[in-house]
Amino acid sequence: MFVVRNLTIKIAPEETYVVSHHVHHRFAEQPGDPYNAHGGWLYCFLADVNHQLVARDLDPADYGRVARLLAHTGVHANSYEQYRRWGTVSRPLRTVLQFAANWAFWYGVLYLAGGHCLALAIFGMSAIWAVGVRTFNFEGHGKGSDRRREGIDFNRKDLSINHWWPGYVAGEWHNNHHLYPTGARSGFLPYQVDLAWEFIRALNRLGIVSSYRDPRPDFLRDHYAPYLRARGDTKLDAVGRRRNSPGLPQRRSAML
Repeated sequence: MFVVRNLTIKIAPEETYVVSHHVHHRFAEQPGDPYNAHGGWLYCFLADVNHQLVARDLDPADYGRVARLLAHTGVHANSYEQYRRWGTVSRPLRTVLQFAANWAFWYGVLYLAGGHCLALAIFGMSAIWAVGVRTFNFEGHGKGSDRRREGIDFNRKDLSINHWWPGYVAGEWHNNHHLYPTGARSGFLPYQVDLAWEFIRALNRLGIVSSYRDPRPDFLRDHYAPYLRARGDTKLDAVGRRRNSPGLPQRRSAML
């Protein structure tokens, strides 16, 4: 877990994103969604400053639920008393030290690889990425308008769409992710390359990840095959043969 958490230059504490991510899925494009695309570009851009922080007035039961949301990240959660004191799930000093260690490690690696100029260039690009990624959900939800496409965006509960750029770079096929938010995989169709999924599978082969959920068989059965059937597409038979082939999961998501 420590290695995975530090594979990149850290740009945000885990709790800043993980908790708000759960809230976003629960209230997508509704009041309370910290990335509500209907709020506009600036609303999403300032999410971490204005409305992405953990509430300061949680009772012990609610705080316990929030802390459990971070259990898989390796964050050591504060006690309720510490949370009331600092207003955070993770301890401020521990978070600062983790950032310092992460930045020192990556600066050292980049310095050895190409000197001070390379290190500054990569750290500067990380800062640009940190700014750009703040508005991803505004773009990923059609900028507040319905830009979903038939045969590509099958989730109809919100305005999320599948973008090729975040899909190829980060495995973030966003409409698919909202369709199966608990899945480790969000690239379902042949052209939807999912590098994050391949990374998780590689960790599983190394024994680092013990289990994951692959919702692709469910997607093909429940969404793609009915879509092709409605179109009278001949690909339907091919999809059906793959879905019914021996050794592939049928009604459940793959748990390995």
